[in-house]
Amino acid sequence: MINRKAAEGAYVTSWEEFEFLPGALKGLALLARTQLPIIVATNQRGIARGRMTGADLADIHRRMRAAIIAAGGRLDAVYYCPHETGCRCRKPEVGMFESAAAQFGLRLAETAVVGDQPTDMLAAERIGAMRVLVAPRLAGSSMPVHGVDHLAGDLLEAARFVLGYQLAAGPAR
Repeated sequence: MINRKAAEGAYVTSWEEFEFLPGALKGLALLARTQLPIIVATNQRGIARGRMTGADLADIHRRMRAAIIAAGGRLDAVYYCPHETGCRCRKPEVGMFESAAAQFGLRLAETAVVGDQPTDMLAAERIGAMRVLVAPRLAGSSMPVHGVDHLAGDLLEAARFVLGYQLAAGPAR
């Protein structure tokens, strides 16, 4: 939901292949106006499969953060799981979320997970977080989507929903 995904079975392995999705930079800029931590938790199995290195991913993340900052946004942390299977960090497991909670002093049940994959929503359910699914093809549909608290067309819409909820409920950490 931040960047365009590669085709099935392929991976974004360099900055030249990275493309921000519509609404992503504006959504991150909107969130940056708050004191809410903005954290990315991403599965990066391409490392385990030898399609890219940790250094390749670090370069992508460095450039992504620079572009986000240039657009008025911020990322407070990026956690990634480089494994194929069998670990506690690969979503839908909750290891990355637990690490973020420890680092930032978060109560996970008072957070929002915004994601575009079923594994994101399952991880959110496991930690008791609000589940916001970014699914442009489903947004605006009258078809109910089970297991989510809100369906958004892009990250900007998701950010507006989360911030509206935060204003109604009060600040969370």
